[in-house]
Amino acid sequence: MAELFLKDEEIKEIFKTHIKIESKVMSIETLFANERRTKNTVYDPYYQRNYVWDNDKASYFIESILLGTEIPPLVFFNTGKNIEVIDGRQRFETIKRFKENKFHLTNKGLSVFPDLKKKSFDDFDMGLQDVFWDTKIRIIEFSVVNEPRLDERKEDQIKKEIFRRYNSGITPLKNAEIEKAIYINDDTTTYFKKRFKENKGNYLDFLDLFFSERERETSKKGIKLEKAMQKIRLFLVLHNLPINYYSTSQSRKELIQRFFENLSNTTTDVERLYESFFRKVEFTKEMKNRLEVDGVEHNKLVFECLFWACTVLEQEKISLDTLHDETIKQKLVDFISNNFKLYTLENSHFYKEMKERYTGTASFFEELLGVNLEVYIKNNMATQRKLKKVMNNTPDTNELIEEFETLRLNKPDASTTTIDDICRLMNRKRFLLRPSYQRGESINQMKSSAIIESILLGIKLPPIFIFKRQDGILEVVDGQQRLLSILGFIGEEFLDEEGNRILSDKHKYKLNKLRILDEFKGRGYDDLDDDSKEKILDFNLSLVTIDSKINPQFDPIDLFIRLNNKPYPIRENTFEMWNSYIDVEITKKIRTLAEKYNSWFYSRLKNTRMENEELITTLAYFDYKSENPDAHNDLDIYQRNDKINFRVRAKTEITKLLNTASEQDSVKNAYLKSITSVDTFIRKLKLLLVEKDVSENLDEYLKKELDELFYLSQSRTARRTLQSFYALWYVLSKIPYQMVRTHRLKIKEDITNLFRFTKSLPFEDQNGMGLTKYKLMMDEFWEKYKVDDRKIKLEVDEKKELLKKQNNICPLCNSLLFISDDIEVDHRVPLSVGGSDKFLNLQLTHKDCNRKKGNRILN
Repeated sequence: MAELFLKDEEIKEIFKTHIKIESKVMSIETLFANERRTKNTVYDPYYQRNYVWDNDKASYFIESILLGTEIPPLVFFNTGKNIEVIDGRQRFETIKRFKENKFHLTNKGLSVFPDLKKKSFDDFDMGLQDVFWDTKIRIIEFSVVNEPRLDERKEDQIKKEIFRRYNSGITPLKNAEIEKAIYINDDTTTYFKKRFKENKGNYLDFLDLFFSERERETSKKGIKLEKAMQKIRLFLVLHNLPINYYSTSQSRKELIQRFFENLSNTTTDVERLYESFFRKVEFTKEMKNRLEVDGVEHNKLVFECLFWACTVLEQEKISLDTLHDETIKQKLVDFISNNFKLYTLENSHFYKEMKERYTGTASFFEELLGVNLEVYIKNNMATQRKLKKVMNNTPDTNELIEEFETLRLNKPDASTTTIDDICRLMNRKRFLLRPSYQRGESINQMKSSAIIESILLGIKLPPIFIFKRQDGILEVVDGQQRLLSILGFIGEEFLDEEGNRILSDKHKYKLNKLRILDEFKGRGYDDLDDDSKEKILDFNLSLVTIDSKINPQFDPIDLFIRLNNKPYPIRENTFEMWNSYIDVEITKKIRTLAEKYNSWFYSRLKNTRMENEELITTLAYFDYKSENPDAHNDLDIYQRNDKINFRVRAKTEITKLLNTASEQDSVKNAYLKSITSVDTFIRKLKLLLVEKDVSENLDEYLKKELDELFYLSQSRTARRTLQSFYALWYVLSKIPYQMVRTHRLKIKEDITNLFRFTKSLPFEDQNGMGLTKYKLMMDEFWEKYKVDDRKIKLEVDEKKELLKKQNNICPLCNSLLFISDDIEVDHRVPLSVGGSDKFLNLQLTHKDCNRKKGNRILN
C-alpha cells in the first residue's frame, strides 16, 4: 500500500534539501486589502481546527495590534497556487473578521483602551483605521523547491508536519503565573512576599487554612506562593464587592485586579496592612484548632467565609477582639457544626452555592452581634458608584496610540544567533534567560524532544523575543521554554532570576517519542555524533530584539502578558490534534457524521473545540475495540459519592489506534467500519427517542428527549457531558436495532431509570455498593433484551411432526406445504426482537415466504 505517513528518509531529505524558509514583515493592508492575495489565501485548510477565540480574546488581540505589541509570526505554506495558513489561523481570522465588522470590541477584552468598547472597524475614525492598516506583522513562509517527486499526498504530509510542530510545543501559563508578572512591581505584593520569606510560619499557616492538602502537595514551590498571593489579593478587597454582584459577575478577575490596584495605590502603610491581615489569619487559625478539638468537620471554604466576616465586621467598626469572647467562639463552632452543608466543596464556584455560604455566614454574625451586613451581600447604589469610579479610571486612547507609534510601525528586523553564542553571553552575564516576571521551567520532556528533533531536521523555530535593557543586558521575554529545552539537552547552565547559575530540571535528558528521527530515540547529547552536536550548537535561532534606547516606552512585562495570556493551545489526544495529521479519509468521515446529527446529537452545541467530532471518534474507538478486543479495559466505570461515573481509561490509546489506522489499510478499513457503526447507533437512538408523531421541529424534539433521557431536566444548571454519551453507548450499543424498534417505549423507560440511578444514588448505596448494584441492573437489562442464539436444528421426523400439526399449511401464505417442498424453519417471533429459540416458537414455511417475512411478526 502507499504509505500514509512519509518515510523517515524521504521527509528528512525534503526538510534538509528542499524546504525554503523566508522571513518577511508585511503591513496588515498588504495582507488583507489586496484582493488578489486574499483570494489565494486559504486560512482554514481541513487539518486546521475551528476558529475558537471568543470576542474577549479577539478584542485583546486587536488592542495588541493598535499598541504595536509584538505578536507571534503568521506561518504560511506557499504551494505555488495558494498560500495556506499553517500556524496563526486564530490571529489571521481575527484580523479578517474585525476588518469585515464581524464583531465589536468588548470591555472585558480591552485592558488599555476601554473607550473602544462596542466599536467595530467601521466605527473607528480614519486616523485609527490607518493605524490598524499600517501595523506591521511578521511572517514565516515555507515552500518546497526542486522536488519533482512531491505529489499532493507528500505536500499534505509536510504541511501537517509543520503545523503539528508549531502547535504541539505550547505549554500555557497558569493564571497565577500571569498574575506574578502583572504584580511584579506592586509594592503591596512585594511586601507580603518579603514577609513570607522572613516568617515562614505565617506563610505555612495561610496555606494550611486556605488550600486543601491536595493543592498544597501538587503545587510547585513557586506556583504555590503565587497562588497564595492570588488569594491574598482577593481577601484584601472582597469586602468592597457585594457577594450577590461578585458571584454572578463574568469579570471576577478584572474586578479583583482593579480594586486591588486601587488599594495598593492608596495604601500609605503596607506594614500596617500586613499586620491587620494576619491578625485575621491568626483568629481564623485559632477557630480551626477549636473545630478540630471538638471534632467538627471543616474545610477551606469555612475559613474563607470566616476571614471575610472578620473583614466586613472591621468595616463596621467591630473590633476583632470582640470575637475572642469564649461564648462567641463556642456559638461559632456550633453554627459551623450545624450548617456545614453550606460549605460543601461540590460546585462551590457556582453563584448559588457562593451566595448561600456567605449569606449564611453573614446572618450568623448579624444575629449574634446585632449588626446589619446587607450592604456586603446585596448590590446597592453606593457600591455601584464605587464600582463605576474604580472601573472607569483609564487613560486617553489617542495619546497612547501616538506613544506607541514607533513600536507599531518600525518592527525591528529579526537577527539570528546560535545556542553557542547564547551560552557565551550567559557566561558574561549579558543574557538573562529568566527575568523576575518569567515562570519556572514547565515544558515536558516529550515537547522538548520535539524541539531538538526540529533542530536536527532544520525546521525553523518561532522567534525568541528579547528586551535589551538600558544596561545592555538581554532579557528573554518569550521563548524561555524553547531555550531551556536546548540548554537542558546539551547540559549547559543558565542564570536564574536572582543571578545564580543553575541547571535545567531536565539536565541532559534523553530524546523520546520522536515522530521522524527514530535513530535518535533514547539518546542524550553526549551520545550524538559530532555532526549532530555541531548542528545543534550552530542552529540559527531567530531573535527579535526590542532596544529600550529606541523604544523607551516599551514594557517587557506587558509583552510577556500579551503573548501568554489566555492561550488556546491544541491539546494532545483531542480531535483538534488528531484532525491535523491522521488519515484524511478518517477525519472527513468523522466530521461528516458529526455534522449530520449536530442539531441534536452533540456534547457541545457551540462546537468550537471539535468536541462533537471527538465524541464520534471515541464511540468509534469503543466499537473497534469491541470487535478487536485486547487486554485493555477501555471504558472505566467507577463510583464517586452519590454518582456512577464513566470515562475513557486512556485517550492515548485512541491516538495509538488512529496512528496505526493511518499507516495500515486493514486497521483503517476496520475503523471506518466502526464509524459507520456509530451512525447506526445514532439512528437506533433516534428510533428510541421518538414516541409520537412529530411533523415539525423534529430536531428540537430529539434534543429535548435526549436531555430527558440523560436526566438533565431536573437541574437548571445541568449540561451534557461526554460521560453521559459513554454511559449511553455502554447501555444501548449491545441491543440490536430490531429489538429497539419492537420494544422502544419499554427500553427508553428502562434506560431513563438507569440514568436516574447513576446521577443520584440512594443514600444506602453511597458507600460503594451503588456500582455493584448498577452492574447487576445492567446484566438484567441486557438479559431482558438479548437475542437468543439459533441452536435448535430439526431432524426430518421432527419436521414431519411439525407439518402434521400445521395441517400441511404454510402459516405465511396459507398454501399447502409438503416435506418435499423447498422449506425453512422459521421463528414465529423473530430472535432479533426477543423471540426465544424454543420448539414452541418454531414453524415450517415456504423458503420464499420466510425470506419475504424477514424479522417481522405476522398475525
